[in-house]
Amino acid sequence: MSTPAENLRAEERLLTFEVAGDFYAMPIAGVLEVAEAGRLTCIPTLPTRIGGVINHHGDALPVINCASLFDVNEAELGEPDIILVIGGGTGETAQLGIPVDRVLGLVDGAAAAMPGAKAVAERRSIQGRVASVLDPERLVSQARNVIESSLGRRD
Repeated sequence: MSTPAENLRAEERLLTFEVAGDFYAMPIAGVLEVAEAGRLTCIPTLPTRIGGVINHHGDALPVINCASLFDVNEAELGEPDIILVIGGGTGETAQLGIPVDRVLGLVDGAAAAMPGAKAVAERRSIQGRVASVLDPERLVSQARNVIESSLGRRD
């Protein structure tokens, strides 16, 4: 007989990570890969404070600065070694890279169910810490909006 933990599907597991000392969680089903941060290349019309692209398996993967998405102080962001490659829906294609300080691991837990448009769908206690639980589809949509609203503006 299997235990409840063995019956958990991928959408009932959360990947936990830190950005600028803040604690985040995201359904593992939305994370396609945990990759080494490559050399970020600027996009001529996109301010560098917003993001750029990296070479991801031969394709250009947009990477967005976390200060553009989350409530973190840009001065607290270091040079990331890790990029979470996020899929923004049911397809298995990479849509966005999110630089993170460190990946902490997997925990049991369901995706956020609260409606809204923000990437941080809810805050809840996970392992004794308050985590900002992200919705991958909203994250990609919010990043797309940030990038589109920034195009054509210079630093």
